[in-house]
Amino acid sequence: MTYTPPEQPQQGGYQPYQPATGNQYGGYAAAPASTTKKLSMWGLILGISSIIIPIFLNAIAGGVLSGIGLAKEPQGKTLAIWGIVTSVLGFIWGFIFWPIVVFGLLFAAVAESGAY
Repeated sequence: MTYTPPEQPQQGGYQPYQPATGNQYGGYAAAPASTTKKLSMWGLILGISSIIIPIFLNAIAGGVLSGIGLAKEPQGKTLAIWGIVTSVLGFIWGFIFWPIVVFGLLFAAVAESGAY
């Protein structure tokens, strides 16, 4: 039996660990931009619906979806911008609409009771 020493690593063959994400700095790579316009379209739909039916939840959801769509969907940039505009207008319209409705209902109730 003859003794054979263990193999020595080859000179210059050492490569540092590279993650398999494709990111040269390591860690996680950013999500690729979407080619769809779903978030932007839904943001615009909710923004328009918040003008037609002044519910604050529609305006808030439309603004959020349009903002996310603006950041992640370059194909739907115009839809997202219009979604934000209509959501803001719907939110403002909600602040105008509901006090008028409440005041009108209170006035109608007082006028009907004969206390006027």
